[in-house]
Amino acid sequence: MKEYYITLTWQISIEGLAYYALLKEVHLSYKNNSTDSIKSTSTNNVAFVINSLEGGGAERVMANALRIMQSYYEQQNTGVYLVLLDSTEESQQVPEYVNKITLNTQGSLVNGYKQLRTTLQSIAPEYCVSFLTRANYLTVLLAKKLKFKAIISERVNTSSHFSGGLKDTVSKLLIRLLYPKADKVIAVSEGVKNDLERNFGVPGNKIGVMYNPFNVPNLTARAASPNPEAEALKPYIIGTGRLVKNKNFSLMLNAYAQSGLTQNLLILGKGELEDSLKAECRDLGIADKVHFLGFQQNPYSFLKHADFFVSTSNAEGFPNAIVEAMCLGKPVVVTNCESGPAEILTGDSDYTVESYQQCEFGMLCAVNNPEGVKHALVEMAKPHMIEHYQAKSAERSQQYSEDAFQRTLLAHINSVVATQ
Repeated sequence: MKEYYITLTWQISIEGLAYYALLKEVHLSYKNNSTDSIKSTSTNNVAFVINSLEGGGAERVMANALRIMQSYYEQQNTGVYLVLLDSTEESQQVPEYVNKITLNTQGSLVNGYKQLRTTLQSIAPEYCVSFLTRANYLTVLLAKKLKFKAIISERVNTSSHFSGGLKDTVSKLLIRLLYPKADKVIAVSEGVKNDLERNFGVPGNKIGVMYNPFNVPNLTARAASPNPEAEALKPYIIGTGRLVKNKNFSLMLNAYAQSGLTQNLLILGKGELEDSLKAECRDLGIADKVHFLGFQQNPYSFLKHADFFVSTSNAEGFPNAIVEAMCLGKPVVVTNCESGPAEILTGDSDYTVESYQQCEFGMLCAVNNPEGVKHALVEMAKPHMIEHYQAKSAERSQQYSEDAFQRTLLAHINSVVATQ
């Protein structure tokens, strides 16, 4: 144990020193436009940066954004580059017009700085759009030196996402130091915008909101694919997402066990907690009713046959899975985590609930409240409630179109490019 502690302390110290060196370099770059900075060149290239194209919501939005922007970039004869920081298995596909470059930073900020600097120096983009925290750090760190505009996007509620510990403390410090230096910060919801402004010192005039895009016809078409496995498990309710602490599937299992629902519970996703969650099902006596089906390339064909959708997360940025379920006309039972769910179900990002509440567009439950989630599950399982919220979900989903996404993204880009 002692050797492990010494090793861990040494690793944290080395990484901390590396972070400090990078921050010192960017500080000097901002303080005086040093002579070794890369000269600005007139190009028509732009870059998008993200950690990887694994199976998460942010990765899916990045792929969708590049597809939605294709007609605009081709019309402008723009060279579009997607830079992936890590070489991992890819679950998302990007259009052929995109020049994809895969680095091998192995999750390291220091390696990322070195490799991304060389890559972006070669591309010489007019601006760079980044998703996810590590990519955001690097985009801001390199922007001044390489003479491009940094447009970073925060996809989660930052305060809730970094819950504690030394590593999270360092991450929060970096956000406070770096995010205000970006040319534009795009928040995925009003709740995320408020968090960045109130808790991380990002000036409000630098932050814009852009909801995730949803292609309802495409989702409907994919949902129509034959799925004998789903048919065989009916009736069921469904939850999706990575099996990690923040998604709090343990809460879902406990509430489901207490509810006495006759429907099966399907969970789509994979992650480090899968074995412990399965063990919890055995302890709760629901192992025969809960089905862990792993990551599904087409989750919509499972959603189509569900009675309703459940999410019990501790934190979100803008919960794609909730809106996707609503796009397919599915009622939703969700926890009122920061941020996104209340904004979707009530239109008010500051909405509060003590146990559970029947809101305009779905059932909203208090975070970490098994009793509240249990009651919401029981209420939503009633046939007349399912019918009511099917219509309300379809109504609400119309607010998140791809056309609106493209207009908003271009407005954010033009607001900083026009200031050059």
